[in-house]
Amino acid sequence: MRGFHLACLKRFSLIHVVYMGLLSLIIAPVMADRPSEEDLTGLSMEQLLNVEVINASRLGQKENMAPTSISVVTAKDIHTFGWRTLGDALNGMRGLFYTNDRNYNYLGVRGFIHTGDYNSRVLLMIDGKRMNENIYDGAYIGQEFVLDMDLVERIEFIPGSGASIYGANAYTGMINVVTKNAQAIDGAQLAGEIGTFNAYKGRATVSKVWQNGTEGLLSASHYDSSGPENLYFREFDTPSANNGIAHNMDGERADRLFGKLKYGNLTLSGGYVDRYKRVPTAAFGTIFNDPGFYTDDAQFYTDLIYQNKLTDDSTLLLRGFYQGYDYRSDLPYAGGRRIVNRDLVSGRWGGGEAQFTTTAIDRHRLMMGLEYQYDQKQHQANFDKDPYVLYFDSDGSGHRVELYVQDEFAIRDDLLFNVGLRLDYHHMVNSMQLNPRLGLIWNPLDSTTVKILYSTTFRAPNAYESDLDAFGIVANPNLKEERIRTYEGILEWRDGYGLKVLGNFFYNEMTQVLETEPVNAEAMSFFNNGAYTTYGFELESEKRWDGGRLLKASYTYNLMTDEARGGHWAVASPQNLFKLHYAEPLFGDKAMLGIENIFVDQRKTLQGGMAEPYYLVNVNLSSDRLIPNLDLSFGVYNLLDNHYQMVGGDGSDNDLRQDILRMNGREFRFKAVLEF
Repeated sequence: MRGFHLACLKRFSLIHVVYMGLLSLIIAPVMADRPSEEDLTGLSMEQLLNVEVINASRLGQKENMAPTSISVVTAKDIHTFGWRTLGDALNGMRGLFYTNDRNYNYLGVRGFIHTGDYNSRVLLMIDGKRMNENIYDGAYIGQEFVLDMDLVERIEFIPGSGASIYGANAYTGMINVVTKNAQAIDGAQLAGEIGTFNAYKGRATVSKVWQNGTEGLLSASHYDSSGPENLYFREFDTPSANNGIAHNMDGERADRLFGKLKYGNLTLSGGYVDRYKRVPTAAFGTIFNDPGFYTDDAQFYTDLIYQNKLTDDSTLLLRGFYQGYDYRSDLPYAGGRRIVNRDLVSGRWGGGEAQFTTTAIDRHRLMMGLEYQYDQKQHQANFDKDPYVLYFDSDGSGHRVELYVQDEFAIRDDLLFNVGLRLDYHHMVNSMQLNPRLGLIWNPLDSTTVKILYSTTFRAPNAYESDLDAFGIVANPNLKEERIRTYEGILEWRDGYGLKVLGNFFYNEMTQVLETEPVNAEAMSFFNNGAYTTYGFELESEKRWDGGRLLKASYTYNLMTDEARGGHWAVASPQNLFKLHYAEPLFGDKAMLGIENIFVDQRKTLQGGMAEPYYLVNVNLSSDRLIPNLDLSFGVYNLLDNHYQMVGGDGSDNDLRQDILRMNGREFRFKAVLEF
């Protein structure tokens, strides 16, 4: 079955990391010697202060006026640092980290991570459209993400429940991926790349801007990788299990299609991805080194937006969408002989949104919206193929209705009060959900912004958690919503020449968190018994120069405690994160060198062990000017060849047997993009 294994954690020298973080924060102001002038494909944080982040804030505020601490990376950042997946890009952002179970990537936010939840506590959006599917509420950030990274214009992230205006799943944060318009390419592109482990990828993209203003873009891509030829797992080191060596068991492939058409006030977009992955870990009691163990995820979406400026101070947005998700997995296990278990999931859902924004009332910016989603199909099934034995078959459907209102009130020219309120009906919860977001934003100086924020939100149990009734799991239809309460204080300073320094303090209270507990000696079920508290702070400094040089550093400290288990340091939660990004133009600005350094502290594991802290150094050299119409890049990932550790499972047949999973060593990628 598609299992549930929870999360894990560990720690390192706090003094050393704080020293590194403060050193980088000192270096950036010293180097700030001249103004920054960037084109729109590589906006600095200073320039982003003057760009409306409509998708992230739902009010179109400038970044420094939004009631949250938004993090943004651009298409130029993606190109400079050679990020191959959405997970790679998120892992480079302040306060975020991920873990990998050699099948899926799981995102951690400010210390909180539950591996096995398929990122259901993070809301993932594309162009403001919710992408979490309706079975696991999964937000997929690896090769199973629907977009090719070459089609991403920017990525916006709001941490904590500051995204509460979006409702369910914006529990620890919200990711919004903004896609490129046709003008960004305006022609045709052929892209190809090759890499370590016999990895290759091809992409073809065409776009057109017509004289009447119509824009169109269509892109298709294919990815394939054999993965490491041999992976060693000491938990299976017996002669009958190939001495713990999984041979040719880490292969992966993905096919994607994306299209976007804009005519006047209408924008139609859609995407599709089908990702196949062999699973080398023998998870969930399967036969070790059996090539028949795989997972296959397919997802599609269509999105139609109508946006019209009704008057000089009022705008109307209407949206309609239809989406789908299908999952299939074969799990060979030994039942006297080899038996293949088939796990199937199919979800379909659609709906719409109406949003009205106005500044007609003096000193107010008001937004009201109504969202509706019909979960048309929530089907789950599990059976043995031969001989056929049905273990589980469930169908569900239901409605979600959300009403939200938000007002930005300018008390004074330098003081804003932002208040948001959201009312949710969700068919997986027995009660209506009402959640506020409050923000006080003060600009005592042109260069300085102070924000004090408070918000709450919820996460509804998903169909998997509520309905699963097999494999030692007993269904629990009486689950409640998870709750989170967030407090945050933010101080931002800008020098007017491309330098920004940010510091914030946060405190989170999570209650009624869904976790598995025994119901008897042989069975478990999901209950709302989890409770966590997190407090911490973040420091970040960024400086961009004209010509492309970049220096950006961030340090995050978070202490997450498991209140349901004695208030001890929580599993899988690193206390320290440090990230340093440096980019340097070379050869007369014809090439760019990007260096990424990521430190993740040690983490506790579910089986009482400790995953070691690690440094991850990635280097990418790119050029789009050496040869006309040809963009070349060469990336070295994990330069230090560190087989860094990720937390594993609880050791049971309902999870991973491995306490710790070692990741791949050094990898290479060469990429070429030809433009016509």
